[in-house]
Amino acid sequence: MTIWHPDISGTDGPKYKAIASAIGNAIAQGALSAGDRLPPHRRLAWDLGVTVGTVSRAYALAEQRQLVEGTVGRGTFVCGGKPAPDSGGPLLIMHAGETGIADLSVNTTLLDSTTAAFAATLGELQFAPDLTTLLSYTRAAGLPEHRAAAARWISRTGLAVDAEMIVLTTGAQLGLSAAVDALAQPTRHIFVEQLCYPVLKSIAANRGVRLTGVALDAEGMLPEALDAAARAAPDVRAVFVVPTMQNPTAATMSAARRQAIAEVARARDLVIVEDDVYGYVGANRPAPLATWAPERTVYVTSASKCTAPGLRVGWLAAPPGLRERLLEPAYAATLTQPALNHEILRRWIENGTAERLVVELRAELAIRHRMAAEILPELRYIDDPNSPHILLPLPAGWRSDDFVASVLLQGYRLASVEAFAVGPDPVTPAVRLSLGATADRAVLAACLAAIRATLDSRPTSDRMVI
Repeated sequence: MTIWHPDISGTDGPKYKAIASAIGNAIAQGALSAGDRLPPHRRLAWDLGVTVGTVSRAYALAEQRQLVEGTVGRGTFVCGGKPAPDSGGPLLIMHAGETGIADLSVNTTLLDSTTAAFAATLGELQFAPDLTTLLSYTRAAGLPEHRAAAARWISRTGLAVDAEMIVLTTGAQLGLSAAVDALAQPTRHIFVEQLCYPVLKSIAANRGVRLTGVALDAEGMLPEALDAAARAAPDVRAVFVVPTMQNPTAATMSAARRQAIAEVARARDLVIVEDDVYGYVGANRPAPLATWAPERTVYVTSASKCTAPGLRVGWLAAPPGLRERLLEPAYAATLTQPALNHEILRRWIENGTAERLVVELRAELAIRHRMAAEILPELRYIDDPNSPHILLPLPAGWRSDDFVASVLLQGYRLASVEAFAVGPDPVTPAVRLSLGATADRAVLAACLAAIRATLDSRPTSDRMVI
């Protein structure tokens, strides 16, 4: 393999465009010749300090410009002949909402009834006597009535919290960011799941925080793997975990597994950061992990997955001491919380709208899971009917990024498992499909059919379970 790595330092604009342009420049200058193999996506991403998705987009753009071509199971190679000019577009891989691409890589859901509820609440708000308060700066933790509503909503999971434990956040991302800032010191090192929320990876990278991935099974994080990691790195003080409908695997821990994780955290003096952003969609889920270790758990959640992602309403709940450590980074990130958004959620919680939306969302997701099972019956994945996403294992011979690119050519965008992986080790090829990312079931059905056709285009082998 040609040992070639681009220098994109000092370049302006998106990094994937800089990498694609560097490929073209290297070919023009003779540093790369026809037949040369480019570094694997994951290796180049690791060397450049970018995401695997960035490299995948760069290689896709370079292929569109006829600079390179990818071969399943072999890699990406420099083309022979004259390359197409570096026109800068149009892109093969597009952002959500761009023409011609149905983006099912974004884990979001939005019902038509949510839009109607939003419109109705906006109509009510024009008569509210406290509009000035809603448009003003608020104290660091948020308005008391909004924290009280959050405590009531969180209590639905079986976790007992009071308003004084709550810190309002702008979505769960701010909660995770504040937790990294507060808990990664002094070692600048935290434990996460081996397949981890990509935004958490970005938060850590931006702060120079090292991540150690902890192995997963069909229930999520393994207690014995966490214990081994803590023994190997005794100075690490925090573990971040998604116990309910883990992203991307959709695994949900049993009560026994949650208790075992809590016992390891207590024995190794770890603070648990529990990301329960999917927990409100799930029916009959176990109580939050925080129930087994309330004295050392920062509970992070939001309304994004169960009501409306665009409201950016989230909450932290933590015991005294931990809560105070989180207040400063949360306040520094936003100065104040959008009280208007939190007021909308408060009204929805109190008048039953939030509960109704959750029930409707569960019913819709159950229908979509049945669609997936009918079109992809032989694939073995964690089929939680309440999960907004599924992780589809790929047959032998497929690389995740190549499969994503093949389905993308048919107009549907998926998320590669590589985007979630922590560390340089290879992961079992798979793609994540967000079942609720499109409001139109027909679009989902067409995407599932494209996945089916792509799987059928290659020889199959025993399916691998993630």
